[in-house]
Amino acid sequence: MKVYILNTPAIVKPSQQVVAYPAHNKDYGIEQDFLIWLNKQKHFLTDDPNAADWHYLPVYYTRWHINHSFAANGQGVAELQSLVEKVIIDDAKTFTISQFDAGTLLDLGRTVDFNAGRTINQCIDIPLLCSAHRKPPVPLKKQFLATFNGAFDTHPIREEMRLKYQDSNDIIVGGGLPTRFYRRWFWGKSFNVNVMKSYVALSPRGTNCTSFRFFEAMQMGTAPCLIGDIDVRPFKKFIPWDEMSYYVASVDELEHLLKNLDKDEAIAKGKKAFQYWRNELYYQKWCKYVIKELEHYNQ
Repeated sequence: MKVYILNTPAIVKPSQQVVAYPAHNKDYGIEQDFLIWLNKQKHFLTDDPNAADWHYLPVYYTRWHINHSFAANGQGVAELQSLVEKVIIDDAKTFTISQFDAGTLLDLGRTVDFNAGRTINQCIDIPLLCSAHRKPPVPLKKQFLATFNGAFDTHPIREEMRLKYQDSNDIIVGGGLPTRFYRRWFWGKSFNVNVMKSYVALSPRGTNCTSFRFFEAMQMGTAPCLIGDIDVRPFKKFIPWDEMSYYVASVDELEHLLKNLDKDEAIAKGKKAFQYWRNELYYQKWCKYVIKELEHYNQ
């Protein structure tokens, strides 16, 4: 398979964004990561668009939309649409990588969107990655059945989960966002430590259908559980997700899972989750699955 990289102007690939999220994240994401990776794959690349099986449209949608007030009231969208339309040669053989909630926010015709933040948009799901958290040098003893830290107002399922477990001692659902590890791990209240002390890391969907928590939990070596109406665990054709994670569609299903949890199985899933995160799904590792998806597209 051959890929041609479309010549997008520098303006659609901003060098930085005005707000970082999650808070600990470096100003770097999957949109930059894939372009860097693809430029290294000389055996895939061609300078002839006619000889290419696919055209890659490199745009840093997340930086662009964040720098335009998170696309509030469509700010910046028309300008980006105009700039991108001038570049696309054949939308039927074009693909792009986006992380922003709801994808590109553009009308790109038949272009295939690999998106880490699906809402109702059509896309192929990819990992929602952020900078790795610091961890203690030794494993932590399991203390909680499951934990979650994060905002509750991004989706009703989060508030339902909070109300369900607000009085529980072994299922910890707390507010606030994850923090850097630093020296406070021995307090046992930081996101990092609570995740590592849990058999399952709860990853309820938010504004989009997935959560940074899912892949952060994998980095911590704890089995993540995606909670939401759509199973958006990426690359299902190629990755045995049920061997390293859980998925439930509702809080009722979560309750059943946790009541019947096999703790030894959960620990084994967490260990495999970390290995997959490190070797297959972190920056520069996940990109090869895009090529696999394109090879199987419409099959």
